[in-house]
Amino acid sequence: MFNTSQDLLYIVLSLSILWFTVFLCWLLYQAARVLRNANEIIENLTHKLEIISDAVEFIRAKVDKATDHMGAVSKFVSGTVGKLVMNKFENAFETKLINKDSKINKKKRKEKKM
Repeated sequence: MFNTSQDLLYIVLSLSILWFTVFLCWLLYQAARVLRNANEIIENLTHKLEIISDAVEFIRAKVDKATDHMGAVSKFVSGTVGKLVMNKFENAFETKLINKDSKINKKKRKEKKM
């Protein structure tokens, strides 16, 4: 079957090249699987980030809407509270003036009687 040692060398070399080719094919297959898994992970991450971004935009819109309403409500409340406080101050001031006037009038009456 083998006439020379060179024939044996060629057979061993051909088997080695065959195994090396099989190894390279397996390595290429594994690299393709890793890249496919990485692509799936990136797509999943992108999808989740889009969901988070949508949620943040939704919350931002709600907060903006609430702050717009809060501005109107705070103006109303501050105006109402301001009016109430001013009314109380006016009433208290009028009461003090009336009391002071009545005291002055009493003193004048006493002085007239004397």
